[in-house]
Amino acid sequence: MKIWIVHDSHFGNGEKLAKTLGTALKKKREVFIDNIKNVSPEKVVSDSPDAIIIGTAARIFMISSASKKWLRKLKNELKKENKTIKYGATFLTHVLDKKVAKTWGKRFHKKLNGLAITNIYSEWISGQVKDKEGPFIDGEQERFEKIGKDLNDWMK
Repeated sequence: MKIWIVHDSHFGNGEKLAKTLGTALKKKREVFIDNIKNVSPEKVVSDSPDAIIIGTAARIFMISSASKKWLRKLKNELKKENKTIKYGATFLTHVLDKKVAKTWGKRFHKKLNGLAITNIYSEWISGQVKDKEGPFIDGEQERFEKIGKDLNDWMK
């Protein structure tokens, strides 16, 4: 099974979360990780992945516009190539309190609806940092490792 994990990381938090998930998933799968600035939706679709995990950051109470643009391009490319991806998930790195983060996480996660993704992970993955430049709050890294294992079980 081939998995793409793409992230929009400015301060490196999204990249760290992507790599932690990737390490857990690599035990059973072929995993590719890159920043949305470096990999195009066309490249991802041409690789015909079985799964995609897309990460973004909430900055100034907004989801990264680059992430939203990348997702729109992914949607168009999947449609153009008449392809589907079997599994999809999202993550959000943020410094927000849990209630506010939940709103933004859900909004970003909803963007998977309407894409040619057959199975969408039940909820978005939260990556809370202490400060915009990190580090993650205590226990987050361990939680990401567990989520990676859960994703492995979910993607059969």
